[in-house]
Amino acid sequence: MGKKDIRLVAFDMDGTVLADGAEITPRLAAVLDRLMKEGVLVVPCTGRGRRQLPRTLEELGLPYTITSNGARIKDERSRDTLRSFLVDWQMAADIFHDLEAYDGFACVHIDEVVYNQHPDEDYIRRKYHMPPYMEVALVHSAQQLVRERRRGVEKIFFRPAHEKEREKIRRRILDDYPVFSSSSSLHNLEFSVPGCTKGDSLRWLCGYLGIEAGQVIAFGDGENDKEMLSFAGMGMAMKGASPACIAAADQVIGSCAEDGVAACLEKLCF
Repeated sequence: MGKKDIRLVAFDMDGTVLADGAEITPRLAAVLDRLMKEGVLVVPCTGRGRRQLPRTLEELGLPYTITSNGARIKDERSRDTLRSFLVDWQMAADIFHDLEAYDGFACVHIDEVVYNQHPDEDYIRRKYHMPPYMEVALVHSAQQLVRERRRGVEKIFFRPAHEKEREKIRRRILDDYPVFSSSSSLHNLEFSVPGCTKGDSLRWLCGYLGIEAGQVIAFGDGENDKEMLSFAGMGMAMKGASPACIAAADQVIGSCAEDGVAACLEKLCF
């Protein structure tokens, strides 16, 4: 795949283009800006909620975003949501009720906002390297919030306090509810509706735009990136990525800390 073949660049954020969780590098910003000026679509495909995009990406004037692990596809120019995949609010509330049996950190994505079940905003900002401008919403109980809002849920997130319980919790939820499970790291669990992955949403967006899979290059590092990398004509896993991500990739490139995405795009496109 060369420059003339690429019509869309898709990328995960944390661990792929965000080494510290805060902003993309000036080098990558310059590469993406140049690609966009040459007509290439640049699309973040992230597990983050829409309102958690870094300022450096917002300033590029992105045409589309895929957020909450594919649960929301948005046209950034019109501000319209093109497609959404939502967990029924009653089911989501029941899942959060079951998760209360375990120690851990929970959050819920509703209407582009991530609500954190934690009393300390400073802790959330430090833990996830969130800059001061980025919105942080705190709630006492995710279950209570979902029952009060009665709105479909984009994503359910849970980080067990005890890592050895992670797979036990995953099995329990999947045995009891018709949801799909993935994760952005080796420490958390993320639940959404079946058919809601970054790869499914990227496939839909490409169909909507008339772009073929062979015209897409995608970058990722987590389990929740494997469907996206499998779909793309060229799927790139970051050095140090999860085994599932590497297995789905066509190639392993430099790490996030090495600005691997910027280096790869410079080599392929310029």
